[in-house]
Amino acid sequence: MRDEEEGDTVPELWNKWKKKYWPPKKDQLLILVLSGLLLAVAAIPADRGKAKAGVQEEPALQAQTEGNHTDGDYEEHMEQKLQEMLSQVEGVGAVQVMLTFEGTGEKQVEKDQTVSESSSQEETVFEEEGGSIRTPYVTSETNPRVEGVLVIAEGGGSSRVQQEILEAAQALFGIEAHKIKIMKMEGSK
Repeated sequence: MRDEEEGDTVPELWNKWKKKYWPPKKDQLLILVLSGLLLAVAAIPADRGKAKAGVQEEPALQAQTEGNHTDGDYEEHMEQKLQEMLSQVEGVGAVQVMLTFEGTGEKQVEKDQTVSESSSQEETVFEEEGGSIRTPYVTSETNPRVEGVLVIAEGGGSSRVQQEILEAAQALFGIEAHKIKIMKMEGSK
């Protein structure tokens, strides 16, 4: 077999390539080694440690470690976060926050649909961890919607502070002004 451009056979081309590129230079060798390491790391499953341990976490603990919150945790987390943010605003001072929520949020579970000539059937898709733990595969999750906000702040007597708190709550939660109540904290100046 001949190469049309140079007139060399395949073995001759191989020998020329070997002379030119083999053994690889230090930088080429480094690139090869790093590429191999990258491929090895990419091939390791992300949850390998959990599967080997064979330990089943409680659902609430598992949800927290994955960055998700159970309904009660989510509500407390949101209240705490708003309280922390408002206490940083000039003039607000110490603050207490209470949020009310509509519903509990939803999880959309993946379903396989089998259609035959006479009927159709849906089955929930499950994830298996460690061979013994089966959990439904959740494709999306929505948190409960904030319905009302109560803020009790040391600076709650100031109309400027009230307006800033009102605008912040509206921007964060997308709720109407009449669903937000701002009050002055007892014992504040």
